[in-house]
Amino acid sequence: MIIGILLVFFGVLSLLQNVGVLSFLSALMWAVAFGAGGAVFLYVFLKSDAGWWASIPAGALLGIAMTIGAEELLPWLPDGFTGAIFLGMLSLGFLSIVLMNHTRWWALIPGGALLSVAATAAFSEVLPDQAVGGVLFLGLAATFAILALLQTTPGMRWMFVPAAVLGTMGLLLMTSAAHLAGFLWPLVLIGIGIALLFGSRQREIYR
Repeated sequence: MIIGILLVFFGVLSLLQNVGVLSFLSALMWAVAFGAGGAVFLYVFLKSDAGWWASIPAGALLGIAMTIGAEELLPWLPDGFTGAIFLGMLSLGFLSIVLMNHTRWWALIPGGALLSVAATAAFSEVLPDQAVGGVLFLGLAATFAILALLQTTPGMRWMFVPAAVLGTMGLLLMTSAAHLAGFLWPLVLIGIGIALLFGSRQREIYR
């Protein structure tokens, strides 16, 4: 019902603007409209545990609102930072699910990945390309490491393996050792493959 109401609201605003009735409607008004939609979903999320799903559209809508606001009010911001705002808010939508209930640990995977990409977009304006790749790898490594720490089941400890491999890649790229990447990529693939096989074997043992 809430999604339907929001779609009708945005559709009516868009239609009125396109026919000239609301030609004065500026980008900031759209930012307010998206922000209001995000606030509604945020209320649903905070109201009860059953509304955990609402955190995702809340993060997306609030991210759009903040991105539009940044483009209008802070035009001097680099494009990378502006794009990072939306990705960061969308990531926060997933991470909030984990923070509210640790049993929904799966949300940390897209949340951590999106946050890593957001950091990559932001730092792409100030860091060399090799170091930017290092930021992405370090973010993904941190995601796997946190997942491994949150999981008390021995069968999930295999996540430390990709965390270590990705972390090593990230550190090497951050130290401008990019010429080693051609040799390390196969090792990364082998390491992740071994970790998956080990994890599958462990699950069979503890089942």
